[in-house]
Amino acid sequence: MKTDFSNEILSDISNFAVGLVLREKGAGSNVLGSGVLVSIDGRRGILTCGHVAERYERLPEIGLLRFSPGDQQRRVVRLDYTRTIILQSSDSWSEKGADLAFTQLPPDIASSIEAQSVFLNLEKNRAKIEAATPIEGKHVDVMVGLVAEFSQEPFIKGCEFISPMRGVLHTGHVCAQENGLLTFEAMDDNLHELPRDFGGMSGAGLWRIYFVEDERGVAIISRTLCGVASWQIDKPINNRKIACQGWDRIDQGLIPTIRRDFNHGVPI
Repeated sequence: MKTDFSNEILSDISNFAVGLVLREKGAGSNVLGSGVLVSIDGRRGILTCGHVAERYERLPEIGLLRFSPGDQQRRVVRLDYTRTIILQSSDSWSEKGADLAFTQLPPDIASSIEAQSVFLNLEKNRAKIEAATPIEGKHVDVMVGLVAEFSQEPFIKGCEFISPMRGVLHTGHVCAQENGLLTFEAMDDNLHELPRDFGGMSGAGLWRIYFVEDERGVAIISRTLCGVASWQIDKPINNRKIACQGWDRIDQGLIPTIRRDFNHGVPI
């Protein structure tokens, strides 16, 4: 994919993407996973995987990393007043497991994050998915998230621990879809640049980008969230496939659960 078009895609979807990290006192930070800033019926929060949320839901705080340019790419979020619903989580990959979660943020924290980022409206996203596919143009599937393998060892600078972390724009295509599970496969041209292990990408949004290309260049015409990265599969043959929880599982499983439990005040 052309570098300039990759930069345009990254500039667009990085507004919704966050990296999730655990701060270790006196030892820097460790990658927990990735997430998507979303709004569900006005509730603003983080859409991620169940197995990622399970690692942080009882912590006092979590670090959020932004992938868009700016001076404030990281911040610490206290989890005292957040609410997390884990639809399902597992320590191992399963074709049947709906590995999804949502953490609702308090209004003040959400507004502070929204000053530099964007919460994707999932109702509008549903409308885009249900609308007809654009008549013109091509599409590519992409995800943006942290990759622990590309992150570097923490080091001390002055009185602070610095933990260099790297996000990845992963491009490819959905090559299979069954029972709400999508299989994402990398483009052959990108294989030599990819990590052996995508640990940290769990919870990253899977986006379908429609675009047109002419003599003037490439332009994005539509963008939809169609899933969430969940597990890397088929590691022995090293083909870099990622199993993703598809939109149907988000729309028909997670969202109804959020509406039911949050509306009735079920404790988390």
